[in-house]
Amino acid sequence: MNDSAGPARKAISFAALLRDLREARSLTQQELAAAARLSVDAVSSLERGRRAQPQPHTVRMLARALQLREADRMALLSSLGRAGNVALEMPSRKRTPRTPSPSSVEVVGRDDEVAEIVDVLGTAPGRLVTLTGPGGVGKTTVALVAADVLAAERPGAVYFADLTDTAEPDDALAAVAHAAACAADTVTGLAEHLAGTSALLVLDNLERVTAFGPHLAELLTASPDTVILATSRVPLRVRREREIRIAPLGPSAAEQLFGERLAAAGAPPMGRGDDSAVTQLCRPTDGLPLAIELMAAAAARLGPPALLERIDTLTELPVAGPQDLPARQRTMAATVEWSCQMLSPAAQRLLPRLSVLPGSFSLDTVDAIAAPDAADAPDAADAPDAADAVGAVGAVGALAELIEHSLVARADDAGPVTRYRLLEPIRRAVETLEPAGQENVRRGVARWALRAGREHGARIRGRGDMAAVERVETDRHVLRLGFDHLVETGQYNAAAELLWWVWLPLWMTGHTHETLAWTNRLHEDDLSEHGRARWLMARAGSNRVAADLFTTAERAMRLAERIDDTSLAAEAAIFASAAALRLEDFDGSQTLLARAEVLMKKRLDVERDVWTAVNVPIGYGDGALLRGDRAAAARHWRTAADTARKLGSEFSVPAVLAECAQAARSEGRLDDAAVMLAAAAELSPLQDERPRTHLAGVAAAVSADLGDVASAQWWEGVAGSEPAPGSDQLGERLRELVRRAETVSGRD
Repeated sequence: MNDSAGPARKAISFAALLRDLREARSLTQQELAAAARLSVDAVSSLERGRRAQPQPHTVRMLARALQLREADRMALLSSLGRAGNVALEMPSRKRTPRTPSPSSVEVVGRDDEVAEIVDVLGTAPGRLVTLTGPGGVGKTTVALVAADVLAAERPGAVYFADLTDTAEPDDALAAVAHAAACAADTVTGLAEHLAGTSALLVLDNLERVTAFGPHLAELLTASPDTVILATSRVPLRVRREREIRIAPLGPSAAEQLFGERLAAAGAPPMGRGDDSAVTQLCRPTDGLPLAIELMAAAAARLGPPALLERIDTLTELPVAGPQDLPARQRTMAATVEWSCQMLSPAAQRLLPRLSVLPGSFSLDTVDAIAAPDAADAPDAADAPDAADAVGAVGAVGALAELIEHSLVARADDAGPVTRYRLLEPIRRAVETLEPAGQENVRRGVARWALRAGREHGARIRGRGDMAAVERVETDRHVLRLGFDHLVETGQYNAAAELLWWVWLPLWMTGHTHETLAWTNRLHEDDLSEHGRARWLMARAGSNRVAADLFTTAERAMRLAERIDDTSLAAEAAIFASAAALRLEDFDGSQTLLARAEVLMKKRLDVERDVWTAVNVPIGYGDGALLRGDRAAAARHWRTAADTARKLGSEFSVPAVLAECAQAARSEGRLDDAAVMLAAAAELSPLQDERPRTHLAGVAAAVSADLGDVASAQWWEGVAGSEPAPGSDQLGERLRELVRRAETVSGRD
């Protein structure tokens, strides 16, 4: 027996043999693909060896299309080794359908999603529903529960296919056909098999084979009674598709699931302090069921309070997930890594950079951190270079891709600018996947923070733009990250500049404690004269002690005058005047206000420095109020509001009065605080949520200080109510607040 042909035959790979057989029949790849009912990409991948283990049905289709003789057919199959033996099986062999199994754990908090899925699939034959959401959110679990409900209406016609390991549409088609106990090699054949059965196909984990979407649309056209329920981390993007996003669980459902999984893990009954610990442990899970299950498993071993003590220092939980879960779902890092494998290089590069940003972020912030080699010098923030421009263009597409893959979500912020966020478990997992490059990200954030601070600060001081005030408040955590980097890298004057630009809007929104913490990071000996003047002004504005405020503001004013910074000098004079009032130095206060007014009229273009123009009459109104002349105070505050309107400014005098009322309350002047709140309400209708919330919050605090618990509760309700009470009712409540405060203070 001559064995020489055997080794020679085996030395030829499947890819090379397939190409030789095709060329021997003078067929192009396109012609072979059409004859075999495969895609051209599939044939090309096979001939290049990219698909080394084709599915058995694919081999049979190729052999049929090439019209191979038995010897050539056996040679092609032999080149695959054991996989070829599988392909030799007769397609007519009896097959067993695969049906979905019920969920192995109790499902919590998904009744609404299941009801929506059942409604959509039950009323519209020929429908494709795709459940999308981040890894670990429970898409498969929800799909199984919905399929169990629908199975009652489709007995014997519900099929389940796990497409996790498929990467080609042809392989996905084979897996679906196998689940339906069908030997068909084509969509048409599968449709014929399903005809008249009102089948439900449950297709799990389609994210790696989204190119299968058009085939599913074709299947639904050919088999109109069939419906498909798919799960995928990304939508399939076909017109028949109805996407239903599976969101993380709410706080109540999250705690319920945590408790159930804790008990299932054999934890002892929870003690008195465990409920609070469970609530706090659920927060970093952001409602992701997988993260909750992993957290509960760790808590069952360590105890909830002990785990809570260490949770901030853990990059990964000490206990992995259940062994009956796929390996990719036993840790959050593995789950996120699975998603990252499907991302483009640009999205893979952006994701770990986003994990450095605390809280939510805007598209502007994403642009800033997209370029990896941003110059460290803060002056570069004046004019973005070409690298930033290229990075910004790429960042938009990369962010959109991350959103589509459910790795980044739209934030719940209802502000003027759309914001995004990473779920906390995803943030922590990404940090463990790729910690490199954080320094470049922080550098980019610092450049963005300084640029944004200048822009927003100029709009606030120059035009009284209240939208810019909101932007600073919303972005304060990202701005703080930039400020920290400037301090840590020794860029003290740049840090002082950023501090000065943002301290005023932070003061206007009640974040004086945070501003003071920023100022404590700097030391005046490290600053230039200009930097020191800015630092002193921010420190004065965040100081609640009148004597310290006066001394610091006066120092800032004198230093600003010496370096000829008129705007800063006027700002410092206004705050020094306010401090003098608190110290009952009425003459000194008037002198300082007059000084600010002279600077404003002689040296400033008020149309570009609205803040000073408006706050001078506000200061005169405060002085009149402290002298007991409420009518004069009201006239000055009305003048301030009229000035803002004449200059076309959005400056909110009521917002400033509400903050002044908070300061008066902290000093025990509850009657003055009530008068300021009443004046604020008269100057501006309180139908907009933000000013109403701010004013109502201060009014609630004043009511509580007066011992009027019922009124305090009413104002707390106003702060969050929609629609708001009518203007007449609000006005009467504020007048009543003034009367009660006067009675308590003895002025009545």
